[in-house]
Amino acid sequence: MPETTPKRRAMDQTDIATSQFALVARELIKLITSLRALGAQADFDLPRIAVIGNQSAGKSSLVEAISGISVPRSHGTCTRCPMECRLTNSEGPWRCQILLRREMDETGQRSPTKEEKFGPLLRDKSELEEMIRRAQLAVLNPGLSATFFETFDTRSLPFGSKPAESPKQLAFSSSVVCLDLAGPDLPDLSFIDLPGIISTVDKGEDKGNIDAVKAMVQEHIKGNTLILLTTTMRDDINNQGAAHLAQLEDPSGGRTIGVLTKPDLIQDGEEDGWLKILQGSSHQLTHGYFITKHPSPKELEEHVSHEDAREREEKFFETSPPWSYKLELRSRMGTPSLTRELSALLGALIRKSLPALREEADASLGVVKESLDRLPPPPSDNPATELLQMVNNLLVDVQALVNGTDGFERLLQRCRPAHQQLKFDILSTAPNFKPFKSETGNSNGFKAVIDQDDADFQESGTHVSKALYLDNIKSYIQRSLPFNVPFSVKVDLIKRSFENWEAHCLTCFDTIHRATVAELRSLAQQYFGGFSGTTLLADVRLLVDDLVEKHRLKTLELVKFQLELEDPPFTVNDHYFSACRDNYLAQYKAASKVAADPIVVRQVLASLASLGYNVTQGDLAKLQKEDKYDEEFIVMAETSAYFRVAYKRVIDNIPRVIDHAFLRAIVKELYPTLVTGLALAGDNAAEQAARYLAEDHQVRAERRHLTQKKGRLEEALKELRKFQL
Repeated sequence: MPETTPKRRAMDQTDIATSQFALVARELIKLITSLRALGAQADFDLPRIAVIGNQSAGKSSLVEAISGISVPRSHGTCTRCPMECRLTNSEGPWRCQILLRREMDETGQRSPTKEEKFGPLLRDKSELEEMIRRAQLAVLNPGLSATFFETFDTRSLPFGSKPAESPKQLAFSSSVVCLDLAGPDLPDLSFIDLPGIISTVDKGEDKGNIDAVKAMVQEHIKGNTLILLTTTMRDDINNQGAAHLAQLEDPSGGRTIGVLTKPDLIQDGEEDGWLKILQGSSHQLTHGYFITKHPSPKELEEHVSHEDAREREEKFFETSPPWSYKLELRSRMGTPSLTRELSALLGALIRKSLPALREEADASLGVVKESLDRLPPPPSDNPATELLQMVNNLLVDVQALVNGTDGFERLLQRCRPAHQQLKFDILSTAPNFKPFKSETGNSNGFKAVIDQDDADFQESGTHVSKALYLDNIKSYIQRSLPFNVPFSVKVDLIKRSFENWEAHCLTCFDTIHRATVAELRSLAQQYFGGFSGTTLLADVRLLVDDLVEKHRLKTLELVKFQLELEDPPFTVNDHYFSACRDNYLAQYKAASKVAADPIVVRQVLASLASLGYNVTQGDLAKLQKEDKYDEEFIVMAETSAYFRVAYKRVIDNIPRVIDHAFLRAIVKELYPTLVTGLALAGDNAAEQAARYLAEDHQVRAERRHLTQKKGRLEEALKELRKFQL
């Protein structure tokens, strides 16, 4: 077999990198790398390769073989945080930029922070191992700035110790050290190397670290992840914990690629068992197993170069039985074969995932925008002006409610039923005169009707006052001098009707007061409720409540004053009084004189109508001779007529008092009350407004989280839309 030189291997690598499929895979891998650099892994299940294995399974050697770099092997750092390698085949000279990605914040929650550069761009491979050590220390010591470690001398740190300046050093960290590697000898590939599975801890260390590492590995190998399972051939495959974790997360083996390491350490007689695994007849995986050979500890001490290590690996499989005899398995031997397969598998996985990623990103962006829109607006650069505008907007809405303008009818819609109920309540106190000697079979159906109010009242079924009959009125009159009905008798009857007016008026006002308070609180919540981290809403409510209470008390005084004006009875509305008096008198007399036989009365009226005479029941009453109860009828008619005058007055005046002294008074004083009470008119108005409009820390955190996520999603969509399959 011809000798394979480093130069030839580099040419082979270039051939692989320039094939059409490899070019597409390269672009796909670059796309996912760029999305991960944006922090999009916090939002999507991005395709990736995760390298897992038991401690001492040869993971570090495998990573070195694929990436062509040397990684730290000193105990205490290299296995205690994930390391992501992003390899790019490039025509330019070798280079590497280290970045840190903190995937969890101090509270243990997933952090959306983007990657941050750590140290300068490296162009000398010999500098990389020390910089990786520094980067690993940076993520294990989050209490110190990452820049502190960029020039930190790791040799000055005793084994197992933390830097003196660090408040606490973590045993393990989920934050990731990222290596962006580019060079002519590198494949296009991206993978994350996870801490090795441990079964024991050193003396003094927390045993919980065993489960912590397992949990970290399980988290990274979920979902859209190819699992690169590193298995040492020095131990029984059935006893390796990493294989068990891979099987738990990938029971079918569809996402797992096996890598067998340290073939030079297997015991005699064990070759057949490992060959069966490599051939796929044992421990089957969809993508099968590969076998690699990496430098021994002695070779590592000799600092064997990457090129020499690959040459020795190739020679080992060509010359060492049983591997050298299995030409049909040669494509599964050596790091280059594994690397080619990984690039192809990762490219295919990314290609398959792209449509769903685009759709998910678009949908997530819509949800984030809606969530941002639901948040209160961010603090203004001119808080005093903004707060004054908010107060003015509140005033405009309150004015609209009081005026009942279009779209703001709801307060008046609650006031009008209260006004109507007041009418019915006052009407229910009207003198319930029955123009009959005493209660008879037909007397309870009588009710004098003056206008539509009476008809509406009767339909409402509202309870009426106790009935008074002619004999009752006669008793009132007889208390005075014979043949002289004093005015006091009528006044006494009138006052009896007014006894419950105050209660009815206060009920009306109470309904309007409660409706007004509810509307004001709702508007206050609408305009000022978004600033839950300050006292703004509470202060506005207190000021508004005080203003409402002030005018409630004033309105109560005016309502009572209006009712006091009804004592003694007085009116200059003579025309209306006289008209009502005559109407009542005619109805009372007619009812009294024809009450004995209403059927006969209806027959007489019908007969007269057929002869062309339009005669009413009242007209029939006038044809009859004077009744002995004429004096009582007059008292009843005049009392009812005056009640009618007072009733009309009260059902207008009380709502007008409430409207003027309560609703419109609140509107008039609302703006100056809030401006003064919130201290928005003084020299310190800007500072006070800024305190009031300070954003709640939870809202601020939510806005920051959503804004960052929106930015990530927009950038992710931009990258996703660039790539066309």
